[in-house]
Amino acid sequence: MLTNGIEFRRLDAPGSPVQVIRVDPTQVRFVVGYDPTAPRMLSAWAAQYSAVAAINGGFFNRAGEPVALLISNRQIIGQSYVEQGGMFAVDAEGRPHLWALAEQPYDGTVFEQAIQGWPLLVRSDGTAAYTDEDGQRARRSAIALDDQGRVLLIVAPAASFSLAEWSQFLATADLDLTIAVNLDGGSSSGLMAQSDHGNIRIDSFVPLPFALLVLPL
Repeated sequence: MLTNGIEFRRLDAPGSPVQVIRVDPTQVRFVVGYDPTAPRMLSAWAAQYSAVAAINGGFFNRAGEPVALLISNRQIIGQSYVEQGGMFAVDAEGRPHLWALAEQPYDGTVFEQAIQGWPLLVRSDGTAAYTDEDGQRARRSAIALDDQGRVLLIVAPAASFSLAEWSQFLATADLDLTIAVNLDGGSSSGLMAQSDHGNIRIDSFVPLPFALLVLPL
């Protein structure tokens, strides 16, 4: 365990181990940092907020705007995916939610924080959700929930997986996932954690206009 509510795992994978941070949502709070005018490396986002953990968010355009929906401190930015992808959101009580937008479209609810990703990787029944193999391997990032309601931040730091392989890997990994959604991969992928017991530093290769940050209560 890195710190209260934060656990770390490594999973064997081709090229480099997959890194997993497992978060107890009752012991932390989540914030989506957003600043398209001054994007920064994931390490800088984490340092700015004194975050105990951080991961990159979803896809964005050249202007630094999300290509899907993002909610930062109750401010809604962008438009929701329709009948595709998934949404991670935090309600007013600090409880995390993660769901497939094809099953539950976004209805305009103003959450405290939220990010959307594409594609869905693991269905609620634990099976792989994406099977369209294109053979394009890259660094990968994902956010997931397990059967105990914990939030998992997951990064493959090497270009080891296509999206279909990433989906299959997570569905069969020993993580007890109930759902997982892909985040922006490639040069955007990053995962950070810091505590008195150890540090994890997989920085993004490029500045990010937004990031998901895990803060102490």
